[in-house]
Amino acid sequence: MNAESVYSVSRLTVHLAGEHETDAHIGLTLIPLLKIPTAMIEFRHPTGALVWWEGWCEALAMLDRIFPEQVDAGALREPELTINSFVILDDAPRRARIRARSAAVSPDGIGALSVTVGGLTIACASRAAVECQVRGWGEAYEVLALDGGFGLPSAEEVAAGVRADHARLGAAELLRAAEEQRSVRSW
Repeated sequence: MNAESVYSVSRLTVHLAGEHETDAHIGLTLIPLLKIPTAMIEFRHPTGALVWWEGWCEALAMLDRIFPEQVDAGALREPELTINSFVILDDAPRRARIRARSAAVSPDGIGALSVTVGGLTIACASRAAVECQVRGWGEAYEVLALDGGFGLPSAEEVAAGVRADHARLGAAELLRAAEEQRSVRSW
């Protein structure tokens, strides 16, 4: 009998529509934790925390284009089953993927902004949800950067670097994506 190794990647998407609580703190095992609705995230690798924080800084740079004003995302249907997940960030991913969809091209008329690293995606359907996530991930990153002794830059230094990159590269990238969306819709 030939035993082969099987590799599997878990995927989890957390959908958030409005204002919500986040809580960043050091857990009982002295590892930084971030609690968001339906998930508890444990940071075991400093690079993973840095990549997530960079991703939320990039999402924040797009916030005014995607959600130009505070629009109510509407009442979400209560799920029959609430899934509470415990996620361990123990790898060193290279980059976060940020997906943005303006209200103009959204099927429900409400924009969406999500950050994905590895198999975890946090998707926000309102300006308030994005702002809460930015605040939570910034606090979690600061907890790790200040407490971990890893020599990480401060949260504000990371945010300033992302803003500088976005100012230099991001605007052209967003315009190119908008043009592509328009050309697809004009067919």
